[in-house]
Amino acid sequence: MKIFRSSAGYTLYGHKSNEEILEELKVEPADKKPKTYTSNWLRHVTRMNKNRMRTVMLRYRKIGEDDLEDL
Repeated sequence: MKIFRSSAGYTLYGHKSNEEILEELKVEPADKKPKTYTSNWLRHVTRMNKNRMRTVMLRYRKIGEDDLEDL
C-alpha cells in the first residue's frame, strides 16, 4: 500500500484512507482479485464446447465404490 500512497502524492502520515487512495488511483483491492479471476475463468470455460478438455474437467465427478453398487 505504501507504493500506492506515494504514487498518489500522499505521505505515510497523511489522513487519507487506503480505500480513498485505491479509488482515486482506480486500482482494484488485492483481496478481490482472486474472486474476479475465478469468476472470469468459470464464465470463459462455460462458453466453451462441451467436448473441450477444460469443460470436461470442470464437470468431472468421481464415482466411488458406493456409487458402483447402484449401477
